Amino acid sequence: MRDGLKWPEFLREIAAMICVREPKQRRKGVAAVECAVCAPLICLILLGLLEVGRITSMENVMWNCAREGARDSSTGVANLQAVATNLLIYLQGAEPSAFPSGHSTTMESPVVSLPANTYGYTCWDNTANRELFTMTFTDLTNTGVTDPTLMSQLDRYQIGLQVPYGTIGWLPVAQITGKTRLYATVTWAAMVDSPFQIPPYLPAE
Repeated sequence: MRDGLKWPEFLREIAAMICVREPKQRRKGVAAVECAVCAPLICLILLGLLEVGRITSMENVMWNCAREGARDSSTGVANLQAVATNLLIYLQGAEPSAFPSGHSTTMESPVVSLPANTYGYTCWDNTANRELFTMTFTDLTNTGVTDPTLMSQLDRYQIGLQVPYGTIGWLPVAQITGKTRLYATVTWAAMVDSPFQIPPYLPAE
């Protein structure tokens, strides 16, 4: 014991010393500063997640749309412009916010450079004065074919779909990443019927 103090007196002295200490000063406004610093970062992360989800959803729609276009082309009945029109109808039903059905549209020559032996149309929104999408057709078996109606049976061909990022994006991510377009390409085989002739008479037995 210190100075001959017994345990009860010593404990009371320690308790008194603790009680007479001045409380620490409270830091006012710390939570507000932390919120002001973290809130923009949190909002940026949330907006980025929303944009990634938007692009992922749009890519799925584009793949399905390109597949439907390839299926339409496989029979050799619909020409390239009709296939492009069917793609527009599909996109208007799947993504009405990006492809409004009430706008005036026209199918024009592609506004982007296409590879050799590739043909297509650009769907132009006359109301908003912007490109909605560009679809392409390439016959891989016979590069001289310019239209699905000219394909032969089992020709391998590709239907491509390009959508400008500005048509479907919510944020100016293209200015950061440099990716200005989304692409989807489907390879298919032509199911055109082979030409055959029916004899005008039945063979004699």
